[in-house]
Amino acid sequence: MITEQDIERAEARVTEMKERGKRLRMANRDETADAVRLEMGRLVELKAAKERQDAALKARKAAERPHAPELKKMGAELSDSAGAVDKARREATQALEKLVSALRDHNTAVSAAHARLLALGLPLGDEAVDHYESGAGGAGVLHLGGKPWAPVPVDTMVQHVVAELMKQEFGPKHPAARVRDIRGHSLLRGSAGALKIA
Repeated sequence: MITEQDIERAEARVTEMKERGKRLRMANRDETADAVRLEMGRLVELKAAKERQDAALKARKAAERPHAPELKKMGAELSDSAGAVDKARREATQALEKLVSALRDHNTAVSAAHARLLALGLPLGDEAVDHYESGAGGAGVLHLGGKPWAPVPVDTMVQHVVAELMKQEFGPKHPAARVRDIRGHSLLRGSAGALKIA
């Protein structure tokens, strides 16, 4: 977009070149004259481009005028839909915050159960994991009533939720739907009763 300030700057350059020519008088006069002609040419081109731009803007405004009510309505509809998107984004963020909070509470409960099983003298060695109904294994993993439990990293859960949404929306081949780092946590495998998500 060519502005009046652009024209004023170009005119100032031409004036500066002319003044420089007067100061130099005879020395480098040809060079200075060439520079003045060059700046004058640029100024003429800029003014012509500005006139074409102004004419195009005037024609566009004239073309838009009969459609002004429709354009105003479209703008209002887009503002409303953008507002709805922003509201949904905020609600989604709040929902993810609730998910993260619930997951942290669950992980705290898993840690407490793990510590209690150890205090009760019910550790699980790696070889005993599948032999006992209940016990505390390594890395915070435990078995209780035959079900495996483990802490689930927040990033893994959020990644899983996003991958499920992308899979529903764009199909399983979408890059965001292909989660490569879903670790074998009971919540993600769906073996945790009411907390099934898979």
